[in-house]
Amino acid sequence: MTRIINKLFTIVLACLMAFASTAHASPGSKQKNLNQIMASIGETMVELYPLIVAKRAFKRDDIKAIDNALDQLSGLFTAAKPFIKEKSDGYQISYEFVSEYLKVVNSELANGHIDNARSDLYALGEICTSCHTQDTTLRTLFSGATRDHFDDDYAYAEFNYMTRNYDEAVKYYEKHLASPNKKTEIEIVQPLQRIITVYTQVNNRPADGIAKLKKYLTLKDHSIDTEIQLENWIRGLEQLNNSGLINDKPVTFNKLKNYTSKYLGELDELRIEIHSNAKQEVQRVWLRGQLYHYLNGTPDVNEIPMILYWLSVADRSIAYNYYFSMTDLYLKQCVLNYPNHQYAHRCYREYREYVDYAYTRKGDPIPEGIKKELRELKMKLSDKTKGVGLD
Repeated sequence: MTRIINKLFTIVLACLMAFASTAHASPGSKQKNLNQIMASIGETMVELYPLIVAKRAFKRDDIKAIDNALDQLSGLFTAAKPFIKEKSDGYQISYEFVSEYLKVVNSELANGHIDNARSDLYALGEICTSCHTQDTTLRTLFSGATRDHFDDDYAYAEFNYMTRNYDEAVKYYEKHLASPNKKTEIEIVQPLQRIITVYTQVNNRPADGIAKLKKYLTLKDHSIDTEIQLENWIRGLEQLNNSGLINDKPVTFNKLKNYTSKYLGELDELRIEIHSNAKQEVQRVWLRGQLYHYLNGTPDVNEIPMILYWLSVADRSIAYNYYFSMTDLYLKQCVLNYPNHQYAHRCYREYREYVDYAYTRKGDPIPEGIKKELRELKMKLSDKTKGVGLD
């Protein structure tokens, strides 16, 4: 139970810090109010953290303190909702999902369903990370925790990655990779993927990513597969860096269409079952960053459903998150918020086909709750989009 609550705390921290970055975008009293909420969240977490990481059995008073703190965090999270509602679709998708997901996880913990909670919490960490890397904002309202609070360099790197302290994250991913400890394939691949995301999606500096990755070509723990994968990541970054697109500013919607066509395929034929090789992965991570940055600016409302659809294809084709994909959320947001747009039926079709695939490939029936959701999504579509590739 201690490990699970520790994960819950860390992930709640990560999710809430995602929205702290938006505080500075709100004018006047709104900025002040959101800053106050986020500062209170930080204070609560700093006070609670030593208790959470304590390597001892919890006493009754400890559990009560944790419960009270989680209640306080939930209240603060709710208080932030009206401010998040003014943000871009990308942030709203993450906020709505996390809000509902935390209720589920808390219920599982309360009922002693530890294994379910463990799986869900890891998935929740991935959704938070997906939200954090949507922009270039660094951690501002929270000082974080020091290395001595964590069992190893990898855990500390992950904490900093989730909470937007990217320089510190890369530093400790590198410490982890350079350590003499035996590493599994995922313990090699995931830190390198995080480094790629920082230098391509967040910072738009693939040349720096190339320099970092080349240091690990001779890593002693490489398998044949991870070594080949790393070599191809580097080749993909070199192609991206030489493409002339990195400093192609300002990024316009027409440029985004060209980028998407170049790295995902012809837009009229673009489908979600697209897959990536290692070279394509890193280029699509960069593309995802460009789509995020534009979406989180001031896009024309008619552009948003197309960007959401392109993001859904890019996210699933990259598959950097092993436990979760934002794809389904993008598609549902596209239908629910833009039912009159020509892309709404396309988003619905892709979501329906994914549901069919996800269950039929395992021989499982589609749950009634999912069927109901599909019906509700279809009903949202306007008359001019109904019947266009839906049946």
